[in-house]
Amino acid sequence: MAFVTPPRRALRDIFPYQPGKSIASVQRELGLRSVIKLASNENPLGPSPKAMAEYRRAMMQNALYPEGASPELRKALAAFHKVRPESVIVGNGSDEIIRLLCEAFVDPEDEVVVSQHGFIRFKQQASMMGARVIEVPMTDWTHDLELMAKATSPRTKLVFVANPNNPTGTYNTQDEIEGLLAAAPKDAIVVLDEAYVQFARSIAGYPRSLPDLARRHGNLVVMRTFSKAYGLAGLRVGYAVADPELVGWLDRIRMPFNVNLPAQRACVEALKDEAFVRRTVAVNEAQRALVAASLGDLGFGVGDSATNFVFARSPIPGRELFKALLRLGVIIRPLDEYGLPQHVRVSIGTPAQNKTLLKAMRKALPQCQAVGA
Repeated sequence: MAFVTPPRRALRDIFPYQPGKSIASVQRELGLRSVIKLASNENPLGPSPKAMAEYRRAMMQNALYPEGASPELRKALAAFHKVRPESVIVGNGSDEIIRLLCEAFVDPEDEVVVSQHGFIRFKQQASMMGARVIEVPMTDWTHDLELMAKATSPRTKLVFVANPNNPTGTYNTQDEIEGLLAAAPKDAIVVLDEAYVQFARSIAGYPRSLPDLARRHGNLVVMRTFSKAYGLAGLRVGYAVADPELVGWLDRIRMPFNVNLPAQRACVEALKDEAFVRRTVAVNEAQRALVAASLGDLGFGVGDSATNFVFARSPIPGRELFKALLRLGVIIRPLDEYGLPQHVRVSIGTPAQNKTLLKAMRKALPQCQAVGA
């Protein structure tokens, strides 16, 4: 008998999140042996060796359930950010924190304010709860926080700001964030997603959200992740810092045992390995400048980036370039799902990976342009 039960009305216009194409899938589909992935903003240096040593030790206890609330990791994060442990919640990636915020605070027909080209999961998760999503245009590929504040109303429950933003790589300053917090309704929660903070925090004017802003604003949630600079994307660990009462509501609906035991232990050690993070940032800064300049020479319009990727307008449609590079064993990210069919996002790799990328670009572009002509 065929399945006939209709889903909730809010789900009918929602489509699954499309992750970057994996190395294994490209190898299977195209029969390639050598493939590099520069599509998902992962750390090309891999994970912290100290974190992986602890991960391997913790695997010997995999017959046991982890502690459900990740207390040791919460304690370590609290000490790292100089906040109270009860102000911290740990999730199965930042995606779980986004889901928990929407499930805890958004009723059908409530409003959620997002930016036009902000991280797509904000819009998807809010829509799943039946919210009215208010999408505010960007200015110069950057969140216009003044317009976002004006777009709020008494029905606004959440305002999402990715800082720096994925996929545009741009950021908002301390003054701009302070202005949003001052202008938004006091009972609306402002969510600051700082997944790429390690690559941006040395920039003059970049916000000092932890612990400063979080202590002064009870309606602020600051999200961060171990997936980028820490090189632990495969472990799926994100976290948020917020008012303890707000965290308490999220904890009520957090899935039990949401972060596995080896992941919890590895992340505690990753926090201690600041030398690894400094090396990651240094390699990224040098290679990002090289990749951006080289893409510019090839006719791309490359924006300034405060992240470990570049956002660029392609000389040919982004999906055409994506397909041509796949055949050469290089994975980048087309941005059709963001309404940006002429743009691509390219993660910054190792020097060797970036050399391969640029060589493939020089080969793919003329081929695609010849076909188009």
